[in-house]
Amino acid sequence: MEHLISTSKLKVLFPVIFSVIFLAGCWDVKEVNDLAIVIATGIDQIEDNQIEVTFLLYVPNPSGGSSGEQTGSSQNTYAISTTGDTFSDAITELETKVPRRIFWGHSNMFVFSSELAKNGLVEQTDFIVRTVEPRGQAQIYISEDQAKPLLEKFIKLNIAELFSKLPKDKYLKSVTLKELAGMLVNHSQAGVIPVSYTNEINTATEKIEAFAVNGSAIIHHGKLVKILTGDMDVGSHWIVFPKTDVPISLSPEGTKGKMSAVSIRKSYKYLPKIKDGNWTMEIKVKADLEILQNTTNLDIFKQPVIDRLEKEFNEKIKADINVFLDQVHTNLNADVFQFYEAFHRKYPEESTKEKQNWDQQFKNIQVTVKVDTNINNTGVTNLHIDKR
Repeated sequence: MEHLISTSKLKVLFPVIFSVIFLAGCWDVKEVNDLAIVIATGIDQIEDNQIEVTFLLYVPNPSGGSSGEQTGSSQNTYAISTTGDTFSDAITELETKVPRRIFWGHSNMFVFSSELAKNGLVEQTDFIVRTVEPRGQAQIYISEDQAKPLLEKFIKLNIAELFSKLPKDKYLKSVTLKELAGMLVNHSQAGVIPVSYTNEINTATEKIEAFAVNGSAIIHHGKLVKILTGDMDVGSHWIVFPKTDVPISLSPEGTKGKMSAVSIRKSYKYLPKIKDGNWTMEIKVKADLEILQNTTNLDIFKQPVIDRLEKEFNEKIKADINVFLDQVHTNLNADVFQFYEAFHRKYPEESTKEKQNWDQQFKNIQVTVKVDTNINNTGVTNLHIDKR
């Protein structure tokens, strides 16, 4: 009996012994060297209504990285393309080609070709937004040409630096996967997606590829209807991408030279109104500007000069916004601004009645723009050109 454990002691020890089973924290561990990490994805439309998906994979060094090789270097980065009727079919084929577990937790970018976007984004994005693995903050772009060559060029870039800085770049337009999902479920399935490409830059010793964004892809009813670039697209920075800083230049009346500034803070507000059967929308834009360069003979440290410049900047920004509005609202009739949702919040009954006929009602909305700028930083010097 001396060697037998008492019943009371057994009652104490049993929970402790039983709990040890659940303290083994490594039973489902996923070693990084067993993964193929998806860092970017390009989707193209090909023949027979199939799609070609190009995956930019980072394959960690099986030796554990003891060589000191930097993450994002081209030696461990591969572009692999698969085809299928759907995005999930392409992933299934990828899994048969890559002897590692596909990991989406570091997926930073999805690029859709313009040809695929013209046929519709909803079906091919269903898998991306439905599964939990891709990051909601992954960046979304439209490629004016095929997405595959763009992804293949990324191999030559410093990928780690590129993808870490993309979301923080204050001059690049940005749409996330989460925002794309919201765009495709709004009433008009309309929105704006930045257009991406790689730009060749000549240095003193070589030519290098750099990632660039230029233009806006207008999405209506889930499909690409037009790409706007240049002067037609400037207004999108003010009422679609308020987080971007916008350089702006003008030639003040009665002077030679130019005044250049950049927005350091900006916001906009929609003010819908229905009166006597007329639907109107007032867009109010506010912006704080910082003067970058003054090549005129104006002394920008004098308040009357600042007041005058603010009025001229107001008119310049308003004109840029109206050019963008003319393209999207008048010509394309695409509610990328979510006017329907704005009217529905204030006039739920009236907007619901027009829901099935919204394209026509949207076209009839009278839109006005008011801009209020404030120059709150003129620089650290009052140097200006006295004689012109």
